[in-house]
Amino acid sequence: MKIVTSTPDYYFSLFYLLAFAFVFIMVIVFSIKRGYHLQSVLLMITTISLLTIIGSRLFTIPFSEWNHIIGSNPLVNYNNRSAIGALLFGIIGLLISQKLFGFGRPILDLYGWLVPVGMGIQKIGCFMNGCCYGTQSDFLLGVNYPKGTHVHVDHFSSGLIGSNNTFSQSVHPVQLYETIGLFIIGYVAYKTHHIWKKKASALLFTLFVFFSFRFFVEFLRDPMSSQFNVHYFLGLRVFQWLILLIGLLLGMLLLIYEKYVRVDVIKSEQNTPFVRVDLLYILMVSVIIYLFNGLFTTFELLAIWMKFLPAIVLTIYFVFKNSEVKKYRLATSSLMLIPLFVMSQSIHKDSTKVEKYKRFDIGTSIGSFSNEVLYNPSEGECGTSYSSETFEHVYRVGGAGYSQIIKKGNNITRYGVNLHGGTNKTTILSTNEDKTNFIYGVNPFIKYDMNWFGIGAGFQLGNIKKNINKTESSSVSDAQKTHNILPEFYVRFGRRDILDIDYNYGFLFPSPYPTLNQRISIGSGFGYKTDYSLRYGYFLPLETQFISVQGLINERFGINMMYIFKEDNVFENHNSKGKFVFGLNYRFGFK
Repeated sequence: MKIVTSTPDYYFSLFYLLAFAFVFIMVIVFSIKRGYHLQSVLLMITTISLLTIIGSRLFTIPFSEWNHIIGSNPLVNYNNRSAIGALLFGIIGLLISQKLFGFGRPILDLYGWLVPVGMGIQKIGCFMNGCCYGTQSDFLLGVNYPKGTHVHVDHFSSGLIGSNNTFSQSVHPVQLYETIGLFIIGYVAYKTHHIWKKKASALLFTLFVFFSFRFFVEFLRDPMSSQFNVHYFLGLRVFQWLILLIGLLLGMLLLIYEKYVRVDVIKSEQNTPFVRVDLLYILMVSVIIYLFNGLFTTFELLAIWMKFLPAIVLTIYFVFKNSEVKKYRLATSSLMLIPLFVMSQSIHKDSTKVEKYKRFDIGTSIGSFSNEVLYNPSEGECGTSYSSETFEHVYRVGGAGYSQIIKKGNNITRYGVNLHGGTNKTTILSTNEDKTNFIYGVNPFIKYDMNWFGIGAGFQLGNIKKNINKTESSSVSDAQKTHNILPEFYVRFGRRDILDIDYNYGFLFPSPYPTLNQRISIGSGFGYKTDYSLRYGYFLPLETQFISVQGLINERFGINMMYIFKEDNVFENHNSKGKFVFGLNYRFGFK
């Protein structure tokens, strides 16, 4: 079988991110079901991801060269990665997080089967990329790799193929063998985790089986595909003997731990979030990211920041919510500028020469809110009096957008169109009657930003719901009025890179409706005129505070998040929750 691809690195990056995303999603879903503190969970996943990536790189670099890497961008590009180093460092990150945040057996059992499955997904990328390849084989399942892959280069340099050969010799698809084996290990770990007495035994069992399996896989891996191929002992590479030794030690440790150790060292309860500890922890992680910045590729940074950014936003929320730092909210929140600065420094931008590009956005907005509607006016002793009805709303909105950006010096023009759709469930609190409306809209817009001033305009066209506060009707069955068209506009004063104030009526992707239609905020871009900002402000109709952050993950991918705090005027029987807006964007067509 011949592997035909002109972009093997793309597939490696894709499955690398899919592996991290799979683990991320599964842990988040699991944690929400168990009621874990999401802030602590995100910090845990960030720590594991960060140390996993560092371990995968440092294990392949001579110790004498580490001092040239830490805190700088090395002249040498270190492309090799070690699954063993990633696994060991990742487990260290898991144990540190477990100790700090107090996650007990359920998280350890979860990682016991998630880790091998995630590694199995990543190995598919190795298969497409042609790295970690197998020995030569005439077996029916043997594969041939094209020019540009690791296999082809190594076979040519060793004289196995000539310059005219467009494909390598046939080799064992050892990466797929690993994928299948790792999936089986994950399945077995999932099915057997309940039989162990101790809280870490399921994870130890997974590690024992993995290292044992990896020892046998190495017989089918070509030594030229590994950076650990220079020393041999009794016909086997020292690296393979080391894998076997680690596997045997883990098996013995599991046996002793299960049968002879009476003390269980793993905590059972999750610690209560402690704002000051979390702030220090975020700063520590930021320093580590900054120090090892020279090692990380774009997709590795994406794997880290997809967890770290939400953790930062939730920490800022807890800062504003927690009474112990109430007097120091502004100063404490300012500490969060440090990780955002680290993020901006980890991205290699050459956008100063870009005058024109296109942008595609996707996003979602979810939340709940309540509002009171006055109706049935009548003459009272002190003027007109009204009856009232309170409504609770739960909405889910998603959207996509396309726009074009034109830069001319300090002036930036952006125009495009957004589409959104979703549902809004309205409940009358006095009767518990509810109904669900489908909302949708099309939103063409244009914005023009100069150095000290910005304006924008557009409109929403569709089935749009907007809250009402008062009606002259004798009865009321809905707290919202349907509009087919609504305007929107935007104005900004001040330098975006230093400090600015803006007002928006509309202009919130994917949609400002059914409730988030007006807001005023203050923010800064930390020296960047575009793409980065941290903002704090108010939604005027609800008089609720919000905090938002946006930034670039790399020169093409961006992220934006907003958290809206609970309303201050919470009505009786209404379980008010915050509202969350999340979006991703992709930039292309640079000129």
